[in-house]
Amino acid sequence: MYFKKTPSIKLSELANISKSELKNCDSDIEITNVATLANASSGQISFFNNPKYLDSLISTNASACIVDEAQAEKAPKNVALLINKNPYAAYAKVVSAFYPDEEIENRIEPSAHVHPTANVSTNCYIGHNAVIDAGVMIEDGCYIGASSFIGRDVKIGKQTKIMPNSTIVYARIGKNCLIYSGVRIGQDGFGFAPSDMGLLKVKQIGLVIIGDNVEIGANTTIDRGAIEDTVIGNGTKIDNQVQIGHNCVIGNHCVICGQVGLAGSSKIDDMVMLGGQVGVAGHLTIGAGSKIAAQSGIISDVEPKSILGGSPAIPIRDWHKATAVLKSMLKKKKSEIK
Repeated sequence: MYFKKTPSIKLSELANISKSELKNCDSDIEITNVATLANASSGQISFFNNPKYLDSLISTNASACIVDEAQAEKAPKNVALLINKNPYAAYAKVVSAFYPDEEIENRIEPSAHVHPTANVSTNCYIGHNAVIDAGVMIEDGCYIGASSFIGRDVKIGKQTKIMPNSTIVYARIGKNCLIYSGVRIGQDGFGFAPSDMGLLKVKQIGLVIIGDNVEIGANTTIDRGAIEDTVIGNGTKIDNQVQIGHNCVIGNHCVICGQVGLAGSSKIDDMVMLGGQVGVAGHLTIGAGSKIAAQSGIISDVEPKSILGGSPAIPIRDWHKATAVLKSMLKKKKSEIK
């Protein structure tokens, strides 16, 4: 069995867990699992927050559904409703109730190597063939997966989980972080000085500082600073296969999607969202609250709360208009050829 699951939960409990209001139902109904609207059956709960799936809501066989008040009347009359202004966030709490995190086993596997000078809390798990180097500090409740390497003097905060085959060097990591397999944190940045002798390597002497509640997806790389530190703010979520160059400073609660590339010394302010494959040139600032569409190229500073798209990126409305004009011109050109 891949996941540990709670057998069933009463609707009244789910409403309390998700801070939702029950409507049209018996609060003692037992719910056994979560499911999508299209595939749900009796005893299961789903959620609706995207108009694209309205037909699935109308025809769902779920016993219960989490919906916004404005959409409640569109659900089938026999479906119990949990009213919440943010159905997806409510669903996140419900699914966590059905599939709680497994408790960390407090042990060090015999094949792991822990340096005598490392300070590892007794309430941690250190996996098979993991290496904990000299001076490392690992606080309570941490999980270090098999074959991971934690380099000299690294500090890892409480309840942080590092999945197998990760490498963490020259770094300080906050509490309650989740670092997936294959992540490389603290490697040298890409720094070379042209000279008559060719390219001279510039020694990197900074660290990587990661805040609390940060998530870093599989195979992402975060370079340490050249002089000052590379910084990731509290609550930021980073997808798989992202490259973050040396000296980048990323604010709090940012969302960085897969295959984004940040060149050295980029500054990303709080609450910024970068779509997949966005590229950001070095030494630029993206203002707080900005949203950048997928595959966009950022070549100049971005004002706070901007919404941009394209390469080079421009205001999203202008980008959509330009795309429409190009499509129209192409269609006209094809008709002329015929």
